Amino acid sequence: MRIAVLIIALCLMLVVGLQSCVVSMSGSLASKETVSAAGAVGLLVALLFAFGAAFVMGFPKLSTGIFAFAALLAFGFAAEFPDLKVWGFVALGLAVLSFLGSRELKKKAGEKN
Repeated sequence: MRIAVLIIALCLMLVVGLQSCVVSMSGSLASKETVSAAGAVGLLVALLFAFGAAFVMGFPKLSTGIFAFAALLAFGFAAEFPDLKVWGFVALGLAVLSFLGSRELKKKAGEKN
């Protein structure tokens, strides 16, 4: 489960990052500060996807929190950049999968002892 979250989060980090970079640059070119700021938040969400993926193998509960925070940020700025709502739902899904991965890790550690 945790390996799947790792791979999915890293792949989607690239997609979110590229899309948010384009939105941020187009907002800057059109002199729309709110759209540019929403694009910057999208870049932050992409960075949080990377951090969540980094911690999912060793610290899946921390990864759950990171993905949940990314979802909150995405939902908060979805009015200016509607695709952030989609990435918010994806982040929530990754948070749930990461939580299930923490239970899997706990179960595996219990069997080891």
